[in-house]
Amino acid sequence: MILPHFSKGRPAVDKEAPIRAELIDLLYASTFNVVFIGFAAAFFCSLIARKADDDVFAAFAVIALLIAALRFVIDRAYKYFRERHTTRFWEAAHSAGSLLFSILVGAIGTYTFWRGPEEAQLFSAVFLVSYCTGIVTRLAVRPILAIACIKIATLPYIVVLLFHALFLYKMLALFLLMMSLASLQLIRTSYRLTFDVLITRAELAALAGSDPLTGLANRFTVDQQLQRLFLGQQVRPGQAVAVHFIDLDHFKAANDTFGHAVGDAILVEVARRLNDMLPADAIAARRGGDEFLVIQPHLEASLDAVRLAKRITASLSQPYAVMGQEVTIGASVGVAATDNTQETPQRLIVAADHALYEAKRKGRGLVEFSKVAIQQVA
Repeated sequence: MILPHFSKGRPAVDKEAPIRAELIDLLYASTFNVVFIGFAAAFFCSLIARKADDDVFAAFAVIALLIAALRFVIDRAYKYFRERHTTRFWEAAHSAGSLLFSILVGAIGTYTFWRGPEEAQLFSAVFLVSYCTGIVTRLAVRPILAIACIKIATLPYIVVLLFHALFLYKMLALFLLMMSLASLQLIRTSYRLTFDVLITRAELAALAGSDPLTGLANRFTVDQQLQRLFLGQQVRPGQAVAVHFIDLDHFKAANDTFGHAVGDAILVEVARRLNDMLPADAIAARRGGDEFLVIQPHLEASLDAVRLAKRITASLSQPYAVMGQEVTIGASVGVAATDNTQETPQRLIVAADHALYEAKRKGRGLVEFSKVAIQQVA
């Protein structure tokens, strides 16, 4: 793991700052798999509880269900309320669910090899190995969390097996110890590689002013353009500026189902469709993940913004033929507009984000125009 460097008299440099949002997006990118393994654990624990008439495994099944449900709720909250909290808040929320499940994994192993039913031993061993493999692939972007989960899950197994009477179980403990140590090193290596790739891409994107995947403007370019419109007095009397905040509906499910290559192809096609439909003076940008912004300057009437937003939802809801797959998603749009050149670009974006939240709350594929005064959402 790359650690911040501390110099005497200087604050620590947060090297992750430019890419933290992407790291947290990656953390939440495989929540479907996380929830699935939770429900699978509950299912097999309930089968063992029924076959062996074991109340402890029945309790494990209930706890696995509760943790899976909690993690699903956290994932949905991140999806819809991401902008309302900091990345550190969402990292802590994800960490809570991960640590709870690692404690459950360790508890299942401890009980199974200590005094649990023999028929549960094979399940418990396979469950641990599968869990550790998932940690290495899913949580390596947060190495401290990943290492903590590996230790919490495996150490109880190792301790119980080392004190088992049979020599074969002691050998299993040694194998788990070696596997854990290898996993810790793999996590550190994977994080360093991911960090280097993301930080390089962020630096190049910032210099180029465009999103490296879609070719659209990035958030830096959007901020600069809005600053020019407002501070450069480019909004003439009687005109307004609108921000369209776009979120793709069902994109995460498509990405999980068909894979990241198909997901990236869909994002590229979304960018193409936006460019094809926008007025000549409008700008499309990718904000990150499956979120896009459209800046529509020189509006003569708010109805023009509504018309464009409806065209956006209609276009982006058409099926996508990518890599031999036909995928249908959708789009929700929040729109905010102002003719007050004293307002800040960030307030306008936040107002559009609030409108987007309302659109998604009422149902997917909708357009919602901001009813909040810009100065009230600072």
